[in-house]
Amino acid sequence: MKGFKQGLAASVLALFVFTLTVKAEDRKLIEKKPATQEPTTEKEFLARAIATDIAEIKFAETALKQTSNKDVERFARRMRDDHTKNRDNLVKRARDLKLAVLEGLDKEHQDELNRLSKLEGSAFDREYARCMVEGHEKALNMYVNWADKAKDTELSTQIKQTIPTLKEHLQMARDLSNKLKS
Repeated sequence: MKGFKQGLAASVLALFVFTLTVKAEDRKLIEKKPATQEPTTEKEFLARAIATDIAEIKFAETALKQTSNKDVERFARRMRDDHTKNRDNLVKRARDLKLAVLEGLDKEHQDELNRLSKLEGSAFDREYARCMVEGHEKALNMYVNWADKAKDTELSTQIKQTIPTLKEHLQMARDLSNKLKS
């Protein structure tokens, strides 16, 4: 009886491990290209867009910890909330397409976040706003370029629905940056 239970337990464990392996192999891993390189496929677009959202979230979380400026705090909170929502929608689309996307910051964003984190006070606020202008200009250009390129209708719709928000974010970042310069 003891041998049967052990054999049954081993069989169940093997089946569980096999199921996990099949599910993991079912998903295609899309690695992020350097942020300076334009995506060439929908899969690369998804990976880049998710990476961009993750960076915006991390930068906003850092700003919320480091700033004492109410305008910067309000802006960072909005960035965190909007980019979290967009990231979640993109990750859902990636899962629907059976794509596994590596999460976390790419080297360029990590280096920029490390540099930003060392700043304090108004120097931090100004540099955060500058980074947000630059980041949203790049993101908006990428989304506009892919709005009509995407063949997947759900992804195309998602891209087109995100563009007005990115335009608003860019304007907010520019306004904040100008306010902090004066």
